Amino acid sequence: MDCLKTLITAIDIPLACIFLCSGILLSILTNFPQLKNLKKFIKILNLKKSHESTHGTISPLHALYIAMSTTLGMGNIVSPAIAIALGGPGALFWMTIYAIFGSVTKYTEVFFAVKYKRYAKDGSIIGGPTGYLYHIHPIIANWYGIVSIFLFSAWSALQSKTIATIYSHYKIEEYITGSLLALFVFGMLVSGTKTIGKFASRIVPLLFIFYASTTLTILFSNIDLLREAILSIFQHAFTPIAPIGGFVGASALIGLRQGIFKGAFTTEAGIGTAAIAHSYAATDNPKQQAVLGMYSIFINNFLCILSGLVALITGVWQTGSVSNDLTLKAFTVAMPTFGPIVLTATISLCIIGATLGNSFNGSKTFGFFTNNRFLNIYYIFVAGLIFAGSIIDTQTLWQITDLLLPLIVIPNFYCFKIIPYLKNKFLCGQQYT
Repeated sequence: MDCLKTLITAIDIPLACIFLCSGILLSILTNFPQLKNLKKFIKILNLKKSHESTHGTISPLHALYIAMSTTLGMGNIVSPAIAIALGGPGALFWMTIYAIFGSVTKYTEVFFAVKYKRYAKDGSIIGGPTGYLYHIHPIIANWYGIVSIFLFSAWSALQSKTIATIYSHYKIEEYITGSLLALFVFGMLVSGTKTIGKFASRIVPLLFIFYASTTLTILFSNIDLLREAILSIFQHAFTPIAPIGGFVGASALIGLRQGIFKGAFTTEAGIGTAAIAHSYAATDNPKQQAVLGMYSIFINNFLCILSGLVALITGVWQTGSVSNDLTLKAFTVAMPTFGPIVLTATISLCIIGATLGNSFNGSKTFGFFTNNRFLNIYYIFVAGLIFAGSIIDTQTLWQITDLLLPLIVIPNFYCFKIIPYLKNKFLCGQQYT
């Protein structure tokens, strides 16, 4: 694994810069839509057709909920604590900066995914980045599709490891938790897209309210520590931080890398994967669906900020531990009696939804190659990896995903590098506004 770590280190900083610079460039080209479309976002949420679906599709809001469900759990709750444990408090600053500019990257991805969704022979949708990348070149679409299938599976394995680690604190063997999660996901995938959409639409709003209210209670109960945590975020965004306790120290560059990488993982902006669920929305208006996707990033990032602040005020990031149960430890410190129970319940639902969402995205990408046939093969494959993920070492899983991530980002960003293609046909001017 040392060779794997060396390879990741060699490519991570340039890739982090590509992530951020591409978001800035697209923001400039599109006249910063993230700053002026909030009213449109609220209007779309209240439209009657946003709640309607047709045969073979899901409603625009259900598509949004499925896309958001993939980032809950590992994305919003666990990743910020890990980013801070590796890169220091400044990592949370860069996660937020990336959310601001990455929102436009996500806009373009959802826009293209809806505009260029394809249809199988049976009339079912084949959507996502493979659809719009196919118009650039079939080889690029195939490359993206193959890597993303394994990336989705690795993400599902990470989610499984997180929930298995947490329940191991309650004397439940990891393989038992992994088995139950694998069986549940397999059953839901077999049930179909509409069932998954309804499930996501119920748990995502509930989880947001429940988790946000709990973390805000912790933070406002420790105002002095909260003030210090916020100051440390800005202080170490551009300056190195010395070793503290078990924390080995980090340069500002490491903080930037961790913040942007974990920010991309959390928001999926630049990766293109969130666009898959959006492409199944019952809409022919790519702009409206893209606005939904764009502002969902800020909802995700709000939860990331809360998670990161809890990790900072409790000091768990200084222990030297880099594990998927860091946030659980933070809640245990902040609320010894109820904290672990609250977070366990929250994370359980989050991870179930996220694993299901990632597995859904993987199955739809698999369908790109098989014309939406033989999907049960993928269902069995991902269920097996969910089980295996529950017993594999956490750092190994993170290294695998960090290696796969550039391989999926490169073809996706290639599409957005064709600036005249973007500028003249889709994004700028009257057609966008």
